[in-house]
Amino acid sequence: MLHHIVLFTWNDKVPAGHPAIAANELRKYAATLDGLISYNCGPNAGHTSTAADFAVSAVFEDVAAWHAYDTADEHNRIRAEIFAPYVATRAVIQFES
Repeated sequence: MLHHIVLFTWNDKVPAGHPAIAANELRKYAATLDGLISYNCGPNAGHTSTAADFAVSAVFEDVAAWHAYDTADEHNRIRAEIFAPYVATRAVIQFES
């Protein structure tokens, strides 16, 4: 299994309510994927002041399933339209289990 975790910090241009829109778009996309074991995403719950603003946590059956997710046209659209204009920083980690 491949665990794929992404942390985002928004820039100062992110509109109110945008994290909910981002989560909805990602969840709709995730529901269409083959090889996906689990998918969770959402805004920071606010329990620590040093956290990122938004996270994605996905588990794929294998690297091929993640690669299909990562290179799909819909994922690229979401990246370009929903995230790119509003992301100040992005951090990714992947590990296998």
